[in-house]
Amino acid sequence: MVNPDGVIYGNFRTNLSGFDLNRQWLQPNRWLHPEIYFIKKLVLSMPNLAFVLDLHGHSKKFNSFIYACKQ
Repeated sequence: MVNPDGVIYGNFRTNLSGFDLNRQWLQPNRWLHPEIYFIKKLVLSMPNLAFVLDLHGHSKKFNSFIYACKQ
């Protein structure tokens, strides 16, 4: 779980700073989005990594569905 601090306070999409972590992957800030900054740093340090799978639950959608990023 990437966002335990936010979830504890009822913020299922945002961290304690109020940022939607799913929207910070292109240019994460070390101080505002540390969760994404350090995960991205770790992922980029793994040269043989083929892909990353980001799983979520959704409060209004059921069964299986897919969202994708441009990059």
